[in-house]
Amino acid sequence: MPRVVPDQKTKYETDELFKKLSQETDVKFTGYKDRPFEERKKKFIDDVTQGHSVITFIVTGTNLNLQFCEHALCDDRSPDLKPSRDRVNFEKEHNKVHLLCGFIMNGVCVKWVGWIDLDSLGGKAKLMFDEEKAKEEDELMQQVVKETQERIRLMEESQRRWQQDHMSPPTMAQQTVPQ
Repeated sequence: MPRVVPDQKTKYETDELFKKLSQETDVKFTGYKDRPFEERKKKFIDDVTQGHSVITFIVTGTNLNLQFCEHALCDDRSPDLKPSRDRVNFEKEHNKVHLLCGFIMNGVCVKWVGWIDLDSLGGKAKLMFDEEKAKEEDELMQQVVKETQERIRLMEESQRRWQQDHMSPPTMAQQTVPQ
């Protein structure tokens, strides 16, 4: 099953959801809503430092569980897989954290780019088309399609041989009736 659609760029440019989310818009941290603000703030900082967070695009209500590690399956328990400064940056601006996260959404490779204010846990973000990852995923999809077509060809060839061996009309020797 392919992870991306055949023409990602066109889908990104024409899909209504992507059109809305490609514009810088309000976002907010939505985790731990039942906790007091100071505890939520601490949890947010801890989560982001460990490489993940739940952030919502307010305009659409789109909740995203973002993973800020460079590897798709970063693990909170592994200290060597913490997010890099280009993905989680507390130093760029006072009292804000700048975030970058790449992922596949609705079959399109995108980057979440934005910031969250640590005093309000709200901020601004947008989704950008990730040209580099899209190209990688397209190449991977082409390889999978090619391999699948080859497996289908081999299976059909095997079926034809089996049918020829087992379903062909009987020969004259097979048709003689013993007396």
